[in-house]
Amino acid sequence: MYLPEGLFDQQVDLVFYDITSTNFEGDRSIAEEDIRRYGYSRDHRFDRRQVTIGMVMTRDGIPLCHHVFPGNTVDKTTVAHVIKDLKSRFHLSRVIFVGDRGMLSEENLVTILNEELGFIMAHPLRRNNMAAEVIEELGRTLDRTKNEEQFRDDVRTSLCFVLAYSPEIAREVKKERTCRLRRADLFIKECLHRLTHPASRGRKPIPQGTYDRIRDFLRDHNLLSFYEVDLRNDEVIVAADKKARAWEDKINGMLLLETTDLKSNSEDVVRRYKELAEIERGWRALKRSLMLRPGDHWTEDRIKAHIFLCVLALQIERLMRNRLQSVSVRKTIDRLRRIKAGEIQFNGVKTRTLTRTTEEQQNLFKFLEVPAPRMSRAENL
Repeated sequence: MYLPEGLFDQQVDLVFYDITSTNFEGDRSIAEEDIRRYGYSRDHRFDRRQVTIGMVMTRDGIPLCHHVFPGNTVDKTTVAHVIKDLKSRFHLSRVIFVGDRGMLSEENLVTILNEELGFIMAHPLRRNNMAAEVIEELGRTLDRTKNEEQFRDDVRTSLCFVLAYSPEIAREVKKERTCRLRRADLFIKECLHRLTHPASRGRKPIPQGTYDRIRDFLRDHNLLSFYEVDLRNDEVIVAADKKARAWEDKINGMLLLETTDLKSNSEDVVRRYKELAEIERGWRALKRSLMLRPGDHWTEDRIKAHIFLCVLALQIERLMRNRLQSVSVRKTIDRLRRIKAGEIQFNGVKTRTLTRTTEEQQNLFKFLEVPAPRMSRAENL
């Protein structure tokens, strides 16, 4: 899928790339090489087969192209294919490729540079030596007493690391994590109490079962890294991981980016990266109003055709949104849908007619730069 020539007249100098997945109902005609596979589900439906979709958007939220991969495809393995496809199909001069931390790998960055493109990539802040080094260095220069967003950069040869810090986000993250840890502490305390003071009735808990229950709870709530859980000589030992918690406190409200753009200032680089959220809104539109799901097709050609039509619909929806500005697309479609065509028969003569357009409908056509519908002479014969 690609942009029809001349439909979206704009200069492409920044492209955003992200992937999602969409699941399918049933297992009809599952073949060995079926594109529908079990994999990481962004919809939390790990019980269903899915396909993975990668989409490239412009900074205005217009889909530039999309790709369909087997459902078990890992995010970062798609980047090289997409980059080479961009270079071969589109006449792009200076382009900056923007992706989230799931796309970051040494191989992907090398591919982007070899294709003479730039990039803005988010760095994972945990279990990453490079991120730890940059945060330790740039973090010391932050003034945490200021209630305003701050930006720091570290230029290294042909690359630049940009650190953004938001006190407001830091407070929200810390508050939310504190609540989650408090609930986890209560759960752990209750489990340990049941182990040491079993009820007189019912099945008595055992150390291994209590250990497994605590670990499962922490894993399911993404809190396992904040605790040290051990089973020694039939004794369940749970303690706070102080090192992990101290690091989380340090990185609260932080965003670390790596970029080849050495001309833009730090704030502009961060702003460009945050525009990646536009593609997230595109995914939501595809899955909700544009009916990407539920998927009932079972042949590869039909699956890809369905996705193609949904992305094409998203292109049109985004074009409408950009032209309408202050009026919602859904409201516009609702208003224009009231225009009806009818047929009148009088004395054996059939005449087709349209309902009269209102001033509001005429203005909507004007905003969309689309002529209002009218009946041709041939249709009135």
